[in-house]
Formats: sequence, structure tokens, C-alpha cells
Amino acid sequence: MAGLQQTNSEKILLSWVRQSTRNYPQVNVINFTSSWSDGLAFNALLHSHRPDLFDWNAVASQHSPVQRLDHAFNVARQHLGIEKLLDPE
Repeated sequence: MAGLQQTNSEKILLSWVRQSTRNYPQVNVINFTSSWSDGLAFNALLHSHRPDLFDWNAVASQHSPVQRLDHAFNVARQHLGIEKLLDPE
């Protein structure tokens, strides 16, 4: 039962992320692993709820996935109080 509940919770969370990032054509969230590795999904999720925090186009055009991940984690920490739990490397 616990495994089934977790699966449903993950599906609901994934659906919410997809809904939140649907207006970002560069972002295609299909799972909780590889869909996040380029940093675009993290930034799109932040930008969809707080577009005043940064210019999406500037972040989307950054060359390195590490730069985009670092940007998302720093914005989340500085403006939303979400501690950095992952290392972009």
C-alpha cells in the first residue's frame, strides 16, 4: 500500500510540474531524473510562479547546464528560503 501511495504522489507531483512548465517549450518533464539535468526544468518551475525574479530568456540561453542549475538553486535560496540540497556538479 505504501508503494502505491508513493507512486500516486509522484504522479500528482509530476503532473503539477508539467502543468507549471507547459508554457516553456524548451522544457519537457517526463520523470524525476533526466528531465532535470539541464537545469531548465528547475528554472522554469521557479519562473512560472515568480517571473519577477529573473529573465527566463537570459537563463535559458546560458551555455552550461551547471550554470542553469546553480542559478535555480541560488534563486530558490535567496528569494524563497529553499536551502540548496543538490550540487549542480
